[in-house]
Amino acid sequence: MVTGGARARGGKWRRAKARRKLQKAARDSGQKTTASDEVLHGNQPDRLLLSALKYWEVERDLIEERMASMRSAAAAS
Repeated sequence: MVTGGARARGGKWRRAKARRKLQKAARDSGQKTTASDEVLHGNQPDRLLLSALKYWEVERDLIEERMASMRSAAAAS
């Protein structure tokens, strides 16, 4: 019976300690999430801009190829 009482007190202490750890982890993760979100959102426009530039570069190349083929076809006629 004596050991049962010691275990009960130890269990309560462990639960309180675990609860504090969870609260601290939640506080810390909130700050880390904010920092990681800033990094993701900070890089996202750069990725979007690069994607748009690549798209228009391909479009320009296609237009130039079409115009060159039309010129050569007109010159041959």
